[in-house]
Amino acid sequence: MTLPNLQLGTTVLNIELLVYLVAGMIGVYAVRYRQRRHPDRERQIGDAWNAVFLWLLVWKGSLFLFDPAGVIAQPLSLLFFSGGTRGIWIASLAALAYLFMRNYRRVGSGEAIKLAASWGGVMLVAAMIGYTALIPIEGKGGVRIDQAAPEFELTDLDGNAVKLSDFRGRTVVLNFWATWCRVCRAEMPQVEKFYQEHKDQEVVVLSVNATTQESNPGLVRDYADKRELSFPIVLDDRGEALGDYGVTAYPTTYVIDPAGLVKGRYLGAFSYENMKKAVRNAS
Repeated sequence: MTLPNLQLGTTVLNIELLVYLVAGMIGVYAVRYRQRRHPDRERQIGDAWNAVFLWLLVWKGSLFLFDPAGVIAQPLSLLFFSGGTRGIWIASLAALAYLFMRNYRRVGSGEAIKLAASWGGVMLVAAMIGYTALIPIEGKGGVRIDQAAPEFELTDLDGNAVKLSDFRGRTVVLNFWATWCRVCRAEMPQVEKFYQEHKDQEVVVLSVNATTQESNPGLVRDYADKRELSFPIVLDDRGEALGDYGVTAYPTTYVIDPAGLVKGRYLGAFSYENMKKAVRNAS
């Protein structure tokens, strides 16, 4: 399951990042407590903090290993995406290796393994607890999970009428965005990649521009042309769809199953890998 983001007003917080940061902090304080009488305590605490920041950097930077072309084309994606589960394993191995290397010459391999394991184990438990506690946040908002997706009829960039019900029988990834949204800019290559790979698999990407929030509606076509976006884009020039779906932050994405029921709501940047998981769960 995709770990949700959290909306505070119009700001979307990356909960996954916050959970792992808090987990790392708990790991540091576990080392601090365990080594409270150790003469080398302060150095070990410093090493634990370094391991936390190394973990976060490798986790975020691992995206480059799996999608180098996308990162080069859109460097901002590193702020909002990561290497996913594979990145977590790589980051964890890097952090544990760092802790081991920092200690084994001083205290021997056995004690070094214990120090690394104590930090890593506490961090893992803390992350799992945070993950479990935050999962219920997902899906809360303007439309409830398993509720029928509100119908709408909007026009696309060529002036053609498009209804949500036109896609009944297929899974729909309904993405709300705006041209001025920096997170949306980073997300668009992920959406385009997903669309290209799934457009022949009974999966629809329907992108809804928050046209009432644009300074000039003409910017939408220019935006799409510049980025070579090929998925369907419709214009919500009256804000009705935004209101029906309770959208107050961008991007916001709903996943709708073939029966027309909402199966997921995702705030903030939605990665290609997480789109695949969400669609698989909704199909």
